[in-house]
Amino acid sequence: MSIRAEMVEMVEMVEMVEKTEKAEKAEMAKVRFSDAGGAFFLDIIIGLMIMMSVILSFLTLPELFVKKQEIDYMAKTIARRVEIEGGLNNKVNETIDNLVHESGFKPDIRWEGNFYGVSGRLQIREKFKLSLSHKVRVKLIDPTFSNPVYIEVPISKTVYGVSEVYWKD
Repeated sequence: MSIRAEMVEMVEMVEMVEKTEKAEKAEMAKVRFSDAGGAFFLDIIIGLMIMMSVILSFLTLPELFVKKQEIDYMAKTIARRVEIEGGLNNKVNETIDNLVHESGFKPDIRWEGNFYGVSGRLQIREKFKLSLSHKVRVKLIDPTFSNPVYIEVPISKTVYGVSEVYWKD
């Protein structure tokens, strides 16, 4: 027998073995799915539920990030206004009111610094600290026959500033 004939015979044997292995794997898969007794479908349902909960969380979380971005913008804008005005006055209050009106929510505002008297002035190079905080309600679950489940996520921003105005008093 020639080498070529032997090689052809070996290739045919390998192909026959591969076909047999594929048939055995298919038969094992049939047995495995039929022996599962519905557990396979339960696994699929649980996987779908997990996937849907992840998708729903991505739909509800942007509100939280938008509020955080808005509170950051508010803090920077208010602090800059105080630096330019040299303290707390009507223009700062107008800026706060405009930002609250634009954003649709009113954060808690805390000031720290050497504000002088009733006028609320800051002397040049006096440092101050502005802290804004707010709680955002995020809906976790909205069941059909009961009340929705919410969690409150606190967001905050602290900004430091320095007065740029010299008061002669």
